[in-house]
Amino acid sequence: MLDTARASPGGRADVPGFPPPGDPLWQTIAAAGAGSVELKVLLVPGAGHFTGHHGGRVRQRRLYLLDTADLLLARVGVHVRLRDRGRDRWDLTVRVRDEGTAPDQRRPADARVEVDVLPGHAYHSAELRDTLAADLAAACRDGDLDVHALMTAPQAALLAGAVPGLRATGQDLVVHGPLTVERTVVPRPRCGLAHARHERCRFPAGRVLEEFSARCAPAEAPAVARAVSRFLVRHGATPAAQQRTKTAAWLDELLRATS
Repeated sequence: MLDTARASPGGRADVPGFPPPGDPLWQTIAAAGAGSVELKVLLVPGAGHFTGHHGGRVRQRRLYLLDTADLLLARVGVHVRLRDRGRDRWDLTVRVRDEGTAPDQRRPADARVEVDVLPGHAYHSAELRDTLAADLAAACRDGDLDVHALMTAPQAALLAGAVPGLRATGQDLVVHGPLTVERTVVPRPRCGLAHARHERCRFPAGRVLEEFSARCAPAEAPAVARAVSRFLVRHGATPAAQQRTKTAAWLDELLRATS
């Protein structure tokens, strides 16, 4: 089902691609009712002539997961994420993610629904995000304020619907992290993509991974997927052996630490 990108002059032939334009996956995504699609490829850090040559401004974010000590939420595909965007800008996201392309029809009407497509994988998610006052967010990060007190009513309902017995367990949601992300918007003249980003992710244990992504409307996904593959080939980017989202890689690290 997967397509392998053809090498252009000076590029590499082993960069994994996405399904070809006529693949049934794209029709399934188009009909699933998602608001957007994000094409993602996890990269080996510093390979080729790719890293640090985009010319865009680098913005740093710090991500914190709120979960039980044994990562009960992560184990069922639920993420409660506190994000520090710098300059006292914070937000809180509750996200429910599962493998496949069909979003849960029980999702809240105002949730952002997206399908992430990686070489070999597709995930759908529904999320609710809200901005936070910096002092309240910092108190939550430092363990002085329960994250439940910061959730909107729709966020609390989304979490309760995804993990019905959470409050009954009596387990607190504690802070894991941070995951530090350096994000560069890749200019359209450089990559031919309207919404492309290159992220360098530093995990709490010190490991570094990179991710290239491009967001688009579902109907545009086949063409954008092809353009992503060609761009990575042209610039000598090397894909990671295991393709997954940066959040999934982080969760694997956390789960290993708790086992």
